[in-house]
Amino acid sequence: MRIVVRGATLSLWFVLPLLAMPAVSRAQTPLTLQDAVETALRSRALLKAEAERVNVAEGRKRQAGAWPNPEFEFSNENLRPGQNYSRDVDTLAYVTWPLDVLGKRQQRVAAAERTVTRTGAELELVRRQMVQTVKLAYWNARGAQERRDLLQTTVANFQRIIDYHAAQLSAGMIAEQDVLRVRLEGERIQIAAHLATIDATSARVQLLKEIGQTVRPDVLLTEALEAMPAPLGPSSVAEALAARGEIKVAEAAIDEARASVRLQDVTARPDLAVVYGYKRSQLPDALSGVNTSLAAIKVTLPLSDRNQGNRVAAGAELRRQEWLRAEAETAVSADLQRAAQEYELRRAEVVETLQPLREHARSIAGIAQAAYQQGGLELLRLLDAERSRLDAESAWVDGMVAFQQSVVNLETAQGVSR
Repeated sequence: MRIVVRGATLSLWFVLPLLAMPAVSRAQTPLTLQDAVETALRSRALLKAEAERVNVAEGRKRQAGAWPNPEFEFSNENLRPGQNYSRDVDTLAYVTWPLDVLGKRQQRVAAAERTVTRTGAELELVRRQMVQTVKLAYWNARGAQERRDLLQTTVANFQRIIDYHAAQLSAGMIAEQDVLRVRLEGERIQIAAHLATIDATSARVQLLKEIGQTVRPDVLLTEALEAMPAPLGPSSVAEALAARGEIKVAEAAIDEARASVRLQDVTARPDLAVVYGYKRSQLPDALSGVNTSLAAIKVTLPLSDRNQGNRVAAGAELRRQEWLRAEAETAVSADLQRAAQEYELRRAEVVETLQPLREHARSIAGIAQAAYQQGGLELLRLLDAERSRLDAESAWVDGMVAFQQSVVNLETAQGVSR
């Protein structure tokens, strides 16, 4: 049988509402969602490495447009022992200048330009994917921080309830089983708080990793978890295909493959070169050599197609990139449909279920506190009400995290960014 002391429960009336209050944070570095994204775009080594790929492509484009250098050749003929070098030996000196006039250089530059475009599109895709990853990690860490603070506040305030009941037991005013129940509940909450602290630390470290700041003071995520952004309007598949980075990369890769096909076609053309120089020859019965000029045209004879393998490979690569674009379009369409459905379901869950559940649990906990104060409710019922309130708060946090992440996923699926 429970012993009720009505007057002594007045202090409990002021203690129990504190369970719903957020924890007081230590001095920490505030970090908003926008700050996290900007830090990642500024600090991540992966993004800088991808940017260097664009510089590599630019360098190769410059190299593709370089003109070939001429060749100089100097030689002597009819060298024999006992001869006079200036009179008896033939001397040749000429320059061979390759001519790139059959479209090879032009196609090399065009193919290199397409490579620059593709690497630029890939850089933008990596940037967008990084923004999505950072946002998802931020909301995951923000939810873990909220759960940790909620449980730590509950532990701190529940300890006052334990101390209060222990004092009442010492005065012989309540039964020992009530104290044991309160202590057991406090230990359960303490274990949950420890696990929440571990989860929050892990999520925070993962967030810092995503933004490229592994060594950084303790941060406080300040973005409002309960913020409800304006509803995202529907986006057609055509709009998503035009905006998504994956499609832009696929189209750039197709253009690059087409340029490669054209390059391999012109590479099979003959190589041309002009030759001009000087020749000094010793004519029969002449006392001195005769100086003459030398001019010629060199051309490779295409007796066999030595580039046929490269042309076959370039054609196959073009077909491969076209199939990859079709696959990317299918993936984008499915991703958009999945993200839109998830967003609608998460939003409805928050508005229609989790928010009312949270408010009802708080109301029930308040009623239970008032009833316990008046002696009309057993301690076990009060603890059940508080446990239900804590579960509802945790479910609301989980739901808000899932909703905020669904917003990020839908923005990414639509190819837009806020």
